Amino acid sequence: MLCRMKPRTEHDYHRRIARVIEAILADPAAPHTVQSLAAVAHLSPFHFHRIYRALTGEGVFETVQRVRLAQAAHRLSGAEDSVTDVALNVGYGSPQAFARAFREFTGVSPRAFQTRQQALNVRSTETADLPPIELIEQPPRHALCLRHDGPVATIRQTFVMLRQLLGIDMESADAPDRIGVCYGDPETPGSFEYFAGVILDTPRAITGRLQPMRIEGGLYACHRLIGPYALIAPTMQALYGGCLPSYGFEPDDRPALELYRSPGRHHPPRACVTDLMIPIRKE
Repeated sequence: MLCRMKPRTEHDYHRRIARVIEAILADPAAPHTVQSLAAVAHLSPFHFHRIYRALTGEGVFETVQRVRLAQAAHRLSGAEDSVTDVALNVGYGSPQAFARAFREFTGVSPRAFQTRQQALNVRSTETADLPPIELIEQPPRHALCLRHDGPVATIRQTFVMLRQLLGIDMESADAPDRIGVCYGDPETPGSFEYFAGVILDTPRAITGRLQPMRIEGGLYACHRLIGPYALIAPTMQALYGGCLPSYGFEPDDRPALELYRSPGRHHPPRACVTDLMIPIRKE
């Protein structure tokens, strides 16, 4: 017979695991071990790894690598860091080891990714030189959402919690579309809000922390990102900073949207498809 944790126990475990992720984010290059991270969670090393995987959907060292490579992607989006400097700063012993891990994670080399991000950032008067942006008129949508608490790198865990609360099998062919609703700038403390949601065709009973949300329709600038979700934040930053002004688009005050097009949580990260949608003011 399968047993489910009591809500209070599960909430306590989520808090402990959140502290572990915060410790990894604070210093991803540190020599993290099962023992050191289990101590942060105040759990025995024997039970820690199982509880961590059950609550996050991935192993703790998968999280360490994902956070390291996400930080690397953020650094590579700037113009001041070399690939070698980035590799050493995020905890890799050599540029070669870093390049192999980054290519496996994103599908492109660190140098190619850096070039791509710089192209997004640079303002140009020639639209032929700019990354592809499609203007889309979206109808209003209704979603069922869970508010995210914590840094951008832990949004994955909020989607895991959403799936658990809804009792939905995201691997099934009829799983609902997933959406991220973003307010503010994650780089500005106190201004950022994120809601992990699913778009449902039929009403559903609201329980606990879940909340319904109407997503306003209108004009959006859409850029399709192919690669792991860790690349969403630096790509959004580059779109706002360089690409949109070059096209002459002015964002309005509706939230930005992330439409997750890839089915299932076991989809290869480098092949994930996400439509990044920025609301545009009509002239």
